[in-house]
Amino acid sequence: MKKIIYLFFALFYFIPLHAIEVIDILGGKANELSVAVIPFQDDLIENEKNQIHNVIKSDLSRSGFFRVIDTGGVNKLPTSVNDVDYSFWSGLQAELLVIGRVQRSDEQIKVVYELIDVFKEKMMVSSEYSGNTKQDRQIGHQISNVIYEKITGSQGVFHTKIGFVQKINNNKYHLNISDMDGFNKKAIVTSTQPIISTRWSPDGEKIAYVSFEKKKPVIYVQNLRNGERKLVANFKGNNSAPAWSPDSKQLAIVLTYNAFSQIYVMDADGKNIKRLMRSRSIDTEPTWAPDGKSIYFVSDRGGGPQIYKIDLATEQIRRVTFEGKYNVSPQLSPDGKLLTFITNDNGSFKVGVQNLISNQVMKLTQGRNDEAPVFSPNGHMVLYTHKDSEKETTLSTVSLNGFKQQVINLDSLKNYEATWSPIDF
Repeated sequence: MKKIIYLFFALFYFIPLHAIEVIDILGGKANELSVAVIPFQDDLIENEKNQIHNVIKSDLSRSGFFRVIDTGGVNKLPTSVNDVDYSFWSGLQAELLVIGRVQRSDEQIKVVYELIDVFKEKMMVSSEYSGNTKQDRQIGHQISNVIYEKITGSQGVFHTKIGFVQKINNNKYHLNISDMDGFNKKAIVTSTQPIISTRWSPDGEKIAYVSFEKKKPVIYVQNLRNGERKLVANFKGNNSAPAWSPDSKQLAIVLTYNAFSQIYVMDADGKNIKRLMRSRSIDTEPTWAPDGKSIYFVSDRGGGPQIYKIDLATEQIRRVTFEGKYNVSPQLSPDGKLLTFITNDNGSFKVGVQNLISNQVMKLTQGRNDEAPVFSPNGHMVLYTHKDSEKETTLSTVSLNGFKQQVINLDSLKNYEATWSPIDF
């Protein structure tokens, strides 16, 4: 049954063609493509210490669609297409080879690489990138994107950014931006009060978040282009759970005017606020559908917390989740076909994904205390917070087939509330 679910989810994303031109994920590790990423030949530093091939290995492995072969025990590694012993690599069950060469001069770097189909003994990609020597990781991510798109038919997200909150000691909080793998981190907001509910705008220009610096939760918007920060929601009671409309012109937020959490919609600058619906239930955690025609939210109107959907034109409301007694933190995939959320599975809080056409549900993680899932910009991974204890929270990604979970390496034990940039940021 589980394999059938994997296949059903996979068919949304991959159209199988001949050979390995486009990967056909049927679910499970048996369907990962085996790739050997050879240490790039470097004219100034040891090949094994070159960051580029390590970046590519990490990227492809994180995606869940590739099995990276360890080349550490191989005596003679190819540096060009002409050096490839296809029978040897076929014997190692490598389906793909990535080979590259790095040339350095002054502060400039030029990287030439090839992607090779081992079975067909054919070069699939041959290209090059140039930049300064500080861009080696970015070049590695771009190469990973090319490989990913060539094999899956979908855009890679390895060049994108994530935003997240980092707690430093006991009284300092940073809202950070980094590469999607945690490198090149920088703080864009610092505070002595907690920061939660980070949300990157679809146009890539801003991040909305909740701060407690007014002695209660209020909502700020941080402009990433000019560094300006604007307080957009400081209404009576608590102000929380900001969610961007697809055109980045509006925010759905949650207010507690009358002790009940209710959802409101306002312009992104805090003006023209109006109540979305009237109920005597707790309604919270709104998130817009990608087409802008509906908003998903969490409500206890049926007894326990479940996810509902309101049609913005007709104001009709229908329940979306039925499996389990507790489903919260909804987020939509970019194409609107999948919903990720946190579900209570016998006392363990796990990341789930629901197919919104078939309503089939798959649990992606096996942790006991996972939180705040969000889709990658291509919809193929989910980024979430994992709580190991009260003292340690980590950010992790999980592939949509559920078989590849990878912790994002950061220099703190308290990282949480992540958001993902648009694919073209």
